[in-house]
Amino acid sequence: MNYPVLLIDTSTRWLIFARLEADGSGITLCRQTGNRGEDTIDAAIGELFPVSEDIREIWLGAGPGSFVGLRSSFAYCRMYAMLAKIPCRTFVSSRLWRLFFGVSNSDWFLTRTNQRLYYADRFSPEREAFAVDAGDTSRLGGDSVVCFAESWQAAQTKSTDEKISAWRYVSLADAQITHQKLNAENLALSADTGHDRLVPIYGHELNFVLAKGNNG
Repeated sequence: MNYPVLLIDTSTRWLIFARLEADGSGITLCRQTGNRGEDTIDAAIGELFPVSEDIREIWLGAGPGSFVGLRSSFAYCRMYAMLAKIPCRTFVSSRLWRLFFGVSNSDWFLTRTNQRLYYADRFSPEREAFAVDAGDTSRLGGDSVVCFAESWQAAQTKSTDEKISAWRYVSLADAQITHQKLNAENLALSADTGHDRLVPIYGHELNFVLAKGNNG
C-alpha cells in the first residue's frame, strides 16, 4: 500500500471522500450529490489534497449503487490513475457503510437507489447479493436486516411504503463517518486493478438473481 490514500465512494447520494494515512487515521468528508457530480468530486479532492501529487494510491467504492455517481467517480479515477501512474484498488461499497453504521457482515444490508429496488448483500462468509423489489422483500426471510433507505434522493417513507417492523432502519445521522479507521483489511480491498480494468457494480446487473462470491 502507498500512503496517503485517496478514498472515494459515490454509490449513494451521500458522497464519501477521505485522505487516509498508514494507520487508518485521516480526514473524511461527506458531500451530498448535486447536478454536477464531477464538480463535487473535484472540490472535495482539492480540499483533502491541495497538492494533487500527494495522492499515492486510490481506493474506490465499486457499488452497487447510483449509475450516475459510480460512472462519475470511475471516470475520474481511471483518468487520474493513468496520468499519475498510481495504483487503484476497489472495494464493495456496502463494506464502507457497514463500518459507518456498525453492521455485522452476516446481516443483510440494504441500500435503495431507485423507486422500486433495494440492493441487498451480506458476507457469510462469501458475498451474497441481489436486487429485491420494494414491494416484495419476503426473500430476505427472518434474517437480520439493516436498511439505509435514505441512500436514494427520493426515499421518503410514505403511507404506501410502510416500514417493516423486523428491520433496523438507519439514516445518515446514525453514521459514524469521522470516527472509523479504514484499512485494506476491513474494506477487503482488491489488488491493484489497473486503470483500464476498473469496472463498477451498477446494481441493475444483479437482475434479481442471487450471485454468490462473484461480486466482491
